[in-house]
Amino acid sequence: MQNVKNEHTDKIDVSYLQTVSRALKVLNLFETETALSLAAISSRLGVSKTIAYRLAHTLMLDGFLIQDSATKQYMLGDQVLLLGFCAVQRQAVKRIAHDLIWDFHERTKFSTYITIPCANQSLCVDRVVSDNTGRLSTIFVGGVYPLYRGASNRVLLAFQTERFREDYLRDLDIPEDEKQQLQQDLEKARSRGYDCTHNTWTEGLFAVGFPIYDSSNQLVGGLSMGVVDDSKSFEVLERCISQGHLLAVEINNRMGSNYYSQLK
Repeated sequence: MQNVKNEHTDKIDVSYLQTVSRALKVLNLFETETALSLAAISSRLGVSKTIAYRLAHTLMLDGFLIQDSATKQYMLGDQVLLLGFCAVQRQAVKRIAHDLIWDFHERTKFSTYITIPCANQSLCVDRVVSDNTGRLSTIFVGGVYPLYRGASNRVLLAFQTERFREDYLRDLDIPEDEKQQLQQDLEKARSRGYDCTHNTWTEGLFAVGFPIYDSSNQLVGGLSMGVVDDSKSFEVLERCISQGHLLAVEINNRMGSNYYSQLK
């Protein structure tokens, strides 16, 4: 056992278990990799192959990892998928918004999405797509996307705290002129209460995104709609914004948020 400092109190945390932390770090390695060899796990964790093997073997026995019999590489197991699915299903915003976005789709025929912030990225937890935009849509349930592209994702960045936005933009690896334009777009979104993008994530679509807050007025999700870019797109876009705003108000109210009442 190794004592470490608690990042919140800057005091020694005697309850910290290094072995548990290492096991979790093994799982975190698969955020960017589909499969890893024992040597890769050992190298990335900075531990011996013996320790890496014990960690991987234990995670396999508990269903969090599986091993390819031919390549001997490790991959995420079903237990991780099950936990992730349970976590998504228990999101209050998904439970509350699900029936509402389906009713909205029946009335408007707009493709509609619910995204939530997840580890500095955007995770789609629900969607319903129309026939005309569904063939173009590149946002899928369970998909993870960068926060700075597309209104479905960017709304989660635009309405975050100022500190979060500053830190995110500082670490974002894009050209400086694009970063400055992004910052202006985020400020514009905040001033009008919604974000709107065109061809920034899905080619051929306008997208409109509204923030979703909880009862403590913490940002917990984004509601977005897709509109096909055609000769009538601006007329349809205006209807999308007005109808989407009404839906956003209803979802926020059911979440216990007074965000939209504060804007009046």
